Amino acid sequence: MEVKYQLKDWLADWEEILRQSLTVPKERENDAIRDYFLSCYRTPSEARWRAERIFAALRYLETHASSFESSGYALASSQGGTVSSYLTSALYRFFGVADDASVRNPPEPQVFTEGAAEHERHEREDGL
Repeated sequence: MEVKYQLKDWLADWEEILRQSLTVPKERENDAIRDYFLSCYRTPSEARWRAERIFAALRYLETHASSFESSGYALASSQGGTVSSYLTSALYRFFGVADDASVRNPPEPQVFTEGAAEHERHEREDGL
């Protein structure tokens, strides 16, 4: 299924999943996440597609946490973590719009850190 994932929807879903990962008991996590996506999107297939995209990005972030931490765009701890808006945007630009086959074979972390750096640079230039 191909759905257009708007940035505002991605950001809302990303924030909610990160919030739930810190507040929902592990035994309720799957139900809470399913309920969240089903409450936000029209059809179960659309809710599933969006959830799979968010989780692919989250798994990728976890797998490559050390690369993102060393770049300064993420910080992990035993109590959770922080992901910069620049890295969140770079993850969206791939996981939110790539075709399904590409999502299963994402690029190296450097692509995302370069995207985050570019976003940060543009934001600073626009702020001048």
